[in-house]
Amino acid sequence: MAHLLDGVGAADGPGWKFPVWFSEFGYTYGEYDPGAAASVALGCLYAFLRGGDPRAATWARRLLDDLRLNRQSGDYAYLYRSDYHYAWLNALVAQAFGLAVNGREEAAYPFPAIPADAQHFENMVMAFFRHAGDGKPNLLNGDLIPFSYLEDGDVWEYAPHYVFTREMGSLEAVVLMAGVAQEWGRYSGDWSWFDRLVGFILRDHRVALGPERISRLSLTRSAAGVKNVVRLRFADFDRNPAQYVEERDEAAVAACGEQALDVDCRYGAPVIVEDPDTARLIARRLLTRLAVPWEYVHLVTWLEGARLEIGDTVAITSDFHGFQKEEFLLFGKTVDLTRRRVELYLARPVSPAGTNPEGE
Repeated sequence: MAHLLDGVGAADGPGWKFPVWFSEFGYTYGEYDPGAAASVALGCLYAFLRGGDPRAATWARRLLDDLRLNRQSGDYAYLYRSDYHYAWLNALVAQAFGLAVNGREEAAYPFPAIPADAQHFENMVMAFFRHAGDGKPNLLNGDLIPFSYLEDGDVWEYAPHYVFTREMGSLEAVVLMAGVAQEWGRYSGDWSWFDRLVGFILRDHRVALGPERISRLSLTRSAAGVKNVVRLRFADFDRNPAQYVEERDEAAVAACGEQALDVDCRYGAPVIVEDPDTARLIARRLLTRLAVPWEYVHLVTWLEGARLEIGDTVAITSDFHGFQKEEFLLFGKTVDLTRRRVELYLARPVSPAGTNPEGE
């Protein structure tokens, strides 16, 4: 960044250009990559907002003007690239203009945005909405969610552990576009698009696996780590003993004796907590999670299992184990490209009325 701010070798022909060879495989987006330029502009903007370095403001201004005046698509105004527009690339450009216009309340140095920055940001977002639909070169689908257009097939060679189909999009694009939606919310006061994108990202994904999709399945249950008391020390507990919370399952303590977990969130710990309500919430949730045994499933499926993500809900049907769409949480997976198998590691808490897989 210091080298760029010093202005050494950055100018190359009309406008301002930066290296576009961003991958060991040599992929580029032509002679100019608006996403790379916008990323540098974002870095310059944040550097200026925090430290006031005039070189950062100068380079941010140059890059924003270059993007606005020289780099738009020849076919679609206020969009970038004229073939199959990339949502993540356009999102970076829009974020840069949004940050320039909105700034940050906590910034030490306000960036001197110009009216053309606000107009370009607004025009970009309106172009996103105007060209929304379930076909390229639109950036957003009919639900205003970024999507990718790809032929059905795998991309293992240059993106291990990913399998794409034409219906699937890139979470990178969704996250970056959520950043645009956040800037749009600050700018317009309308947060509905941001809420929609964040809701899409955080939505619990549920995948059903029937017997035909299960190669092997083993089941265990463990009571190791079951706790009925959680004690949490937080903030400056060493000097203020009142900064302590405790959650207890009194019935379990009476039945089995105290089985406690001590959590250290004091100053100096890797993770600290200062707010009493937050400390109490953490303790309560830990007790809820640790108060019951857990059931663990080791399931082997075929390569399609690589699409599953950590945190997904997997509904398993297996007559032998007595499962009829029993839901488990995916917490780990291993992809074996040689054998074309995927091992899934799943778990769920055992409720008092839960079915014992061994019939005990």
